[in-house]
Amino acid sequence: MPRAASRTTRFAAAVFDLSRGRQALLSVAQPGLAAILALGGLPSWRTVAIGLVAATAGFLAVFSLNDVLDREVDARSLRAGKAEVEGYDIDTAFERHPLARGDLSLLFSLTWVLGLAALAAAGAWMLGPICLLLFMGAVALEVLYCALRSVTYWKTVVSGAMVGVGGVAGWAAVAPLGWRALSFFVFLALWEIGGRNIANDLADVASDGRVGIRTVATTHGNAAAARAAATVGVATVAWLPLVGLPALALVVGLALGVWSILRPALLLVRTPTSAQAGSYFNRASLFPALVLLAELAALAVAGA
Repeated sequence: MPRAASRTTRFAAAVFDLSRGRQALLSVAQPGLAAILALGGLPSWRTVAIGLVAATAGFLAVFSLNDVLDREVDARSLRAGKAEVEGYDIDTAFERHPLARGDLSLLFSLTWVLGLAALAAAGAWMLGPICLLLFMGAVALEVLYCALRSVTYWKTVVSGAMVGVGGVAGWAAVAPLGWRALSFFVFLALWEIGGRNIANDLADVASDGRVGIRTVATTHGNAAAARAAATVGVATVAWLPLVGLPALALVVGLALGVWSILRPALLLVRTPTSAQAGSYFNRASLFPALVLLAELAALAVAGA
């Protein structure tokens, strides 16, 4: 019995890391924040319930799809010496790339992705046809991003667009899209490019270089990648006043931006190492979720 329980635990851990579970669950905050900004308050309980299921399934599916599409290059990276991240890594709870390691089968992984995608699509359709189109667009952008892995470092812009599209789906669930929604899209795209994508690539620069993955870090070096991540990170925090937060949430959000992005970005520019990039990535990944908490707190204060 203990042996069977151990196998079940290892399998569950592998599935969780295939889906980048921690990052996927944090990402649910993005469409949630969009919906609250669009309404200036909380959506209906029906929208919240359907949205939580659809967003959770959608983000788990897209993160899993990344590992399915990159399984061969991930396997080469592991053979080339890609190591587990030392210290805390928000992307990995147990081990990196369980599919590439052989801990999960390709058949199971594909079934997992398709099942989650079907659930997400059904929920998106219930929230509105535009939500479904935005989900499909995010999936298409993810496929394009993976296809460009060894072609150009400008794929980081595709990653930003993908995250922006996924977040704006929360807006479309409760209100028509317009200029305010576009402003929120830009905020998320900047955050993804500067806070996650370039920084995460810098954290993996050694193994990426060995297998021919084109990133800002492998193309232009650590220092240039650190400056790029920091510059776009600063732009992310500077853009926050344009997304329409109430005054209290904005003040708290800017303070959280200093903690999660600006200070780690400065440290990264001073010390452009993979370890420092990982630290920056971990903190920056929290920013939209922290802004959502600030917005909820502001709504609670206003309603008290």
